[in-house]
Amino acid sequence: MMMLPFVGASSLALAQNDTAARRQLGIEQLPLVIAANQDLGAQGISDPLPVMLIYRDNPRVAEQLRQTLLKTVTAIRDRQIEVRSLSIEELLVENPPSLSSVFIAEPLDARLDDVIRFAENNRLLLYSPFKGDVERGVTAGFKVTHKVLPMVNIKALERAGIQLKAFFLRIAVKHE
Repeated sequence: MMMLPFVGASSLALAQNDTAARRQLGIEQLPLVIAANQDLGAQGISDPLPVMLIYRDNPRVAEQLRQTLLKTVTAIRDRQIEVRSLSIEELLVENPPSLSSVFIAEPLDARLDDVIRFAENNRLLLYSPFKGDVERGVTAGFKVTHKVLPMVNIKALERAGIQLKAFFLRIAVKHE
């Protein structure tokens, strides 16, 4: 398992308030959270691993994050990744394959509840870099204290039927 990246104090201060900095930290953390999914080793290792980056209004934001992710990660736990950017509307009519992950590229505001329900109904790992989203029901994100720590919503993981590795859960901040 990869170790979580350390972030300097100035980056931590930015990440607490700046949307762009939170997005960047989130896209860096996303592969770590996906890799912690216990089901990854149990299913079709030859199939690409679907990662969807969703946006509300600005497709450029999701596309830039897609390019960033593809520059740094091509495989997670020996599975190639297939990264797509989608609008909320496109996601909600999607028939996502097993083990799909969804990264929220911009704050979804009132639409977040729709996406949370969709993720739970389709067993999707839903990740948001935005403050307060994990508490609202998103399965994973991060918390900024004196360092950046992964954050998970235990009840949302249970509702979605997702089990993360014990090591990851030990280091994550848990929202019950």
